Amino acid sequence: MLLSAIVAEPSDATLIATGVSSFVVGGVGAFTVTHHRKMFAWIRKVNRRDEEAVELGVPEKALGLLFTEVCRLSNTPAYAADLVEVTRIANEIKGRIKNTEDIRPELQEVVGCAKDYVTTALPEPPTTVRMPVADMRAHLVQAMKQESARTALECAINAAEQRINTLRRI
Repeated sequence: MLLSAIVAEPSDATLIATGVSSFVVGGVGAFTVTHHRKMFAWIRKVNRRDEEAVELGVPEKALGLLFTEVCRLSNTPAYAADLVEVTRIANEIKGRIKNTEDIRPELQEVVGCAKDYVTTALPEPPTTVRMPVADMRAHLVQAMKQESARTALECAINAAEQRINTLRRI
């Protein structure tokens, strides 16, 4: 009965109350929609960061292992047998290059420097106690080239790790 009276003869108070309630409900609805949009954008951003963290985590771990191995070999002449682990880690990084588009150039640089470093392996030392002076000088020159290649590999690893850290901050 009350409803039929309001519908049959709407007074000014009823119209104002209806208008205000409609305005409030519409405002709350608009705020809810904007809140949900911001929330979904934030969720997408967090999911993208998680995916990137997984994508960058494997190369970062391999770069850390390679850096540790290269530091272990610093300032000492290395033979082919000593560089087996460097070759293995470099091949692992090379296999991951296809999956990491953001840091592909840096990883390719690391793999190239690792290859250069491995090619500077010294020949096995002779079994005799004495070594001719010419051979000693050749070994010394090769050892200096090897240390230079190792330093270049360290710089490439550091550049790749810095790029990964930069991508994680974005």
